[in-house]
Formats: sequence, C-alpha cells, structure tokens
Amino acid sequence: MVKNKKMLLILSCLFVIFELLLGVVRETREIEHFNEFSFFIIVFACLFCVLFVDKTKEYLLTQAALLLTVAADYYLVLIEPRQQVPAMIFFSGTQICYFLRVFLGDENKKRRRSHLIVRTVLSAVAIAVPFIVLGENADLLSVISVFYYANLLTNIIFSFAQFKKLPLLAIGLVLFLCCDTLIGLDIMFDSYVRIRSRTLLDILMHPGFDLAWACYIPSQALLSISLLPERFKRK
Repeated sequence: MVKNKKMLLILSCLFVIFELLLGVVRETREIEHFNEFSFFIIVFACLFCVLFVDKTKEYLLTQAALLLTVAADYYLVLIEPRQQVPAMIFFSGTQICYFLRVFLGDENKKRRRSHLIVRTVLSAVAIAVPFIVLGENADLLSVISVFYYANLLTNIIFSFAQFKKLPLLAIGLVLFLCCDTLIGLDIMFDSYVRIRSRTLLDILMHPGFDLAWACYIPSQALLSISLLPERFKRK
C-alpha cells in the first residue's frame, strides 16, 4: 500500500489520465489487437487498486468487485463468441461486492434497515419480471440480467445516500449504469425498434464513437480509486 497521501493522490490522478488516454486510443479503432487492448484497460484498472491494499473490508470488497468485472469482460470482450450468461453472473457478483461495501460501511442503522428492505424487494421483483414479461421465453440470461440491473440501481441509490463518504464510488456506478443502459438500448433498437436517422435519439445512439465504452472506462477508473477519499480521512 502507498501510505503517503500526496503520492497516492498524484498516482491516482496520473492513472485516471492514462486510462482516459487509453480510451481515446481505443476510439480510433486503429489497433491490431482491439479486443485484447480493450480488455487490458479493464485489467489495468483492477491492478491499480492494489496500491490501496490493506486488510479492511472496504479494500477487499472493492478489489473483489474489480476482479469479478475482469472475469465478466473475459467472456464479453476477450473471447469469441461472447458468452453472456457467465459474464452476467460475474457482473452480478461485482454488484453484490459493491452492495456489501456500501451496506457494511453505513453507520446509519435506520438506513441500513431500509437498504435491506429495498434491495430484497427489488431483487425479488427483478427475478419475477422476466417470467411475467417473457413467459415461457424467460431464460437464465434474462433473469440474471434484470437481477444485476436492479442491484446496480440499488447500489447507486444508497451510495448517493452516503455521497460525502463515497463520492467516487457513486459516480463510478452511475457511469457503469450509463454504459449498461446504452448497450441495452442499442440491442433493443437494433433488434426490435427502428429509429429514424438524424433524430435526437439516433444521434444519441450513434454519436460517431463508442459512447458505452466512453462511460465504461471512466467508471472503472473511478471505482478503482474509490477508496481514495476514505484514505485521506485517516490520520
């Protein structure tokens, strides 16, 4: 662990800048091993978190979440054909880790109780929704995807409830949500709904660059350094 706070701040700022530069290079798509390069960006975010290493539950859960994200992207980014079911299982594990970090670090007992109630209800509804909407066509992918999305939303709500303590985590999760929402909308519009060209929605969905990854890369960078505010509060 880097114990010098000033050095940790400088390294974190340089890391975020480097990740953003990698994202810009990725957008050019002039890379020979494009998938490997994209995967490396996510792996690097996971590895950088090691600078915060200690025995606290906050670090262990954050590092576990980043490792599970790497595992998910292995199935979605690195290998062909993509395997969505194992990827979404790992992504769900990611959100469970962030849930535990938010929940266990919350000193407000009333909010912790509300958190458990909200998450239990939303998770139960999420599992039921695919069967209600799709009927016999519901499958493991649809169930785990909605479950994952519900837990990501819940993590955002309760991380913002502790925004002063978890600002980078909260913003990182919002960008994570933006990425997933854009991917989901893109699949929906490509498969089920046609949108007219040059409308506002068409421009949003096809801006000339990979908007989903433009959200995803900063999200992983912020989540990787999300322990920084807590480290600065220590004596």
